[in-house]
Amino acid sequence: MRRDLLVGLFVSLALAIFVAATVWLAGNQGSEPTTRYSIYFQKDVSGLMMGGPVFYLGVEVGTVTRMDIIPGDPMSVRVDIEVRESTPVDTGTTASLLFQGVTGVAVVNLTGEPGQNLPLKTPPGHEYPVIEVRDSGLAALLSGAPMLLDKVDALLDKASTLVSAENQASIAGTLQNIESVTTTLKSRQDDFANLPANLNATIQELRTLLGEFQTGAEHIRPELQATMSNIEQMSENLGSLTERLDQWTQTNNTDMSHFLDDGLGQVPALVSDARTTLRQLQMLLQELRENPSSLLYKSSDDSVPLEP
Repeated sequence: MRRDLLVGLFVSLALAIFVAATVWLAGNQGSEPTTRYSIYFQKDVSGLMMGGPVFYLGVEVGTVTRMDIIPGDPMSVRVDIEVRESTPVDTGTTASLLFQGVTGVAVVNLTGEPGQNLPLKTPPGHEYPVIEVRDSGLAALLSGAPMLLDKVDALLDKASTLVSAENQASIAGTLQNIESVTTTLKSRQDDFANLPANLNATIQELRTLLGEFQTGAEHIRPELQATMSNIEQMSENLGSLTERLDQWTQTNNTDMSHFLDDGLGQVPALVSDARTTLRQLQMLLQELRENPSSLLYKSSDDSVPLEP
C-alpha cells in the first residue's frame, strides 16, 4: 500500500512539473515581441488559410493574420503576417507560397539573401512594411503553367500547319531529291574511294616541288647576295656623285650665272650665221654637181659674143 502511494505521488509530481514547464514555455513564447508585414500576391492563393503558419527557411516564425482582395485590382491578394521580431527580415527577404504534401495546403515561406541588406521600411500609403514576392519550386512551376500551356498550344498549331498537304508534298519532294543525290553519290563511290590516293599523290608532288624550289633558292642565294651588294655599292657611288655635283654647283654658281647671262645671249646670232653658211654651202655643192668644170674655169663677165 505504501509502495503504491509513493508511485502515485511520483507520477503526480511528474505531471505537475510537465504542466508547469509547458505553461512556462508557452508564456515565454507568447511574450516575445512580434512584427507585422504585408505581402501582395498577383495570383491565386488557394490553400492558404487564416492562422496558417509562416516559415523562414523552413522554421516556423509566425502566422497569417489577414487575407483580403485589394479593391480595384481583382488579381491582387493582400496577405498580412505576424512574425517574431527576431526574424531577420530585410530588403533581401522574399516571400513565396509553399505547398505541403499532396493535400494542397499552402504556407508562407520567407527566404533571405546573403550580404548586408537594409531593414524594411513602410512605404507611403501602406500599413506595414511590404515583403517582395518571388515564386520558387512548385509554386513557380504552377504560376508559369498557364503561359507554358499557351506556348504548347501555339507549338501544336504550328505543328499542324507543318503537316499540311502542301508541306507534305514539299517534304516528299525534298526526300526524293535527297534520294537522287544519294544515288548519284553511290554511283561515284569508286571516284570517292580513289580521292584519298589522289590527294596523297598531289601532296607528294607539292612536297617535291617545294623541295626543288628550296634547292634552287639555296643555289641562287649567293648570286642574290652579290647582286644586292652591287646595288648597295652603286647606291653609295650615286650618293657620292650627287654630293660632289652639289659641291661643284655651289662652288661655280657665280661662273655659271655669268655664262648663262653673257654667253647664251649670243647663241641666236650664232645659229643664224650657221644657217646662212649652210645654205651657201648647199648651193655650191649643187653647182659643182651640175657643172664640175666651173671649179677650174671661171666664166668671164666682159666677153663679147660673136655674131654668125
